[in-house]
Amino acid sequence: METSGEFFMQLKKHLGIQAKNKSVYLRAFIHPSLNQRDDSGMKVNFERLEFLGDALLNTVVAHYLFEYFPKANEGKLTQMRAQIVSRDQLNRIGKNLNLMQWMQTDHKQSYFGEDVHGNLLESLLGALFIDKGYEKSKVFVLDKIIFEYIDIESLDGQVLSYKSAVIEWAQKNKKEYHFETKEDLGLDPKVNYSSTFFIDKKQVAKARDISKKKAEEKVARRGYYALKIKSVT
Repeated sequence: METSGEFFMQLKKHLGIQAKNKSVYLRAFIHPSLNQRDDSGMKVNFERLEFLGDALLNTVVAHYLFEYFPKANEGKLTQMRAQIVSRDQLNRIGKNLNLMQWMQTDHKQSYFGEDVHGNLLESLLGALFIDKGYEKSKVFVLDKIIFEYIDIESLDGQVLSYKSAVIEWAQKNKKEYHFETKEDLGLDPKVNYSSTFFIDKKQVAKARDISKKKAEEKVARRGYYALKIKSVT
């Protein structure tokens, strides 16, 4: 990270944030790998702010969808919110905002997986909430995240979970389905699981990722398109 003075100048220039409680923004970019502690022995990193930012983001998005879609039921609102605050979505936004440039760590950027981008976005929102309160944080979420990166009108037709979609398709069409997922000790240390998706005992797709859940969602997505599923309703 640059010096603290340069950091706050960049924060204002790129994100429009005029920091008052400066220490909380510095904490928002301290990665746990530094293992920093304060005088009382408490850990100093972005994890607690990440928790707070996650809660703030969910609240703002829920309120916005509630107002924007007055006829949508609870299930539909929950589904659309999940699409907006999904890990992949937050990773994409955090990466586009280039938040990683300010992260304090002893490791090279290539050491980290994609999730760190979303983690930093949530920790920044947590810091913003502490510094500015709910209303100003809400405006930031709307202007810098929802209006900038989310196509609200297209949410209705998006697939929330490809795994759920292919399972529902298989059940509807009376097909036998199976996910075979196992640890993968390949050359890439960040990719630890491989998953294979079968329909009627025939392999449809295969994928690898950093967790069992992500590997199965990735292979389900490939299977979804391989099977040319258009609708699971």
